[in-house]
Amino acid sequence: YSLPKAVLLSPDESTAYVTNFGRRDTKNVSIYSTDTMEETGVIEFEGNGVEMVITRDGSTLYVSNFRRGMVEVIDLATNTVTAEIEVGANPKTMAISADERTLYVSNWSSADVSVVDLVGRGEVRRLRVGQHPRGIAVSSTGVLAVGNHADHTLSFFDTSTFEEIRDEVPCGRYPRHVIVSPDQRYFYVSAQVSAAVFQVDVATGEVLQKWAAGFSPKTIDISADGRWIFSAAYGAHELVVIDTEDGTARDFTIRGIEKPCGLDATADGRRVYVTGWDDCHLYVLEAEEESSS
Repeated sequence: YSLPKAVLLSPDESTAYVTNFGRRDTKNVSIYSTDTMEETGVIEFEGNGVEMVITRDGSTLYVSNFRRGMVEVIDLATNTVTAEIEVGANPKTMAISADERTLYVSNWSSADVSVVDLVGRGEVRRLRVGQHPRGIAVSSTGVLAVGNHADHTLSFFDTSTFEEIRDEVPCGRYPRHVIVSPDQRYFYVSAQVSAAVFQVDVATGEVLQKWAAGFSPKTIDISADGRWIFSAAYGAHELVVIDTEDGTARDFTIRGIEKPCGLDATADGRRVYVTGWDDCHLYVLEAEEESSS
């Protein structure tokens, strides 16, 4: 790897995709079998890849191309680029609508969000947000949340009208990643300097509570049952696991990792994949079996 940024599992969890942010124009995405952890292929395009989203059927991968201001559309049957969609300056995180017809892209350097029609494969509008938008998530109810990293706020939009639906909401210091809970009731936001994950009500935008998430939390994920939140503690050598039922957080040291960065968990939460930004490895952590005694 070279500065591995994101890791993403295929819907059937048989394949792991890793973006190599440090590589330009070659070996942009590495592909691995999760059974053997052997490399099974690479995806290449001009520029460098940052973040990814995948369709529910596992047929298409979207990769944000930071250097060129594009979204790469990848056919996973052939691992080749079938289209490029121009977006804003230095695109980062993406979110896909429930009907998979619209892609939302946070543009780090142009302080906006691109709304992309995936059927027509083109940008249809820009939504103005705060400085350095990064994390982004959309609920099945049509609420879009955007983390404004430099403004320490969240922006909210109604995706049926593209109107901003409330004033920007303070949400920790330097919000980084935003996800939506499986039941679509909450957004979860990692805040770098606050060293916390915030729970935000989707319907009202109210910050409900926060949990410790390790030193400088970066990427987060959640188990399918909504109980476990996983945080890559970029400023430590740790994976942090938050129990949303009782609010406790446990730190797990990842031996050898330098700057935990990207993260993705299996649906049951028993296996977590974490990229090491500085040491250029992908780490796989598994939960221990509970004792029957």
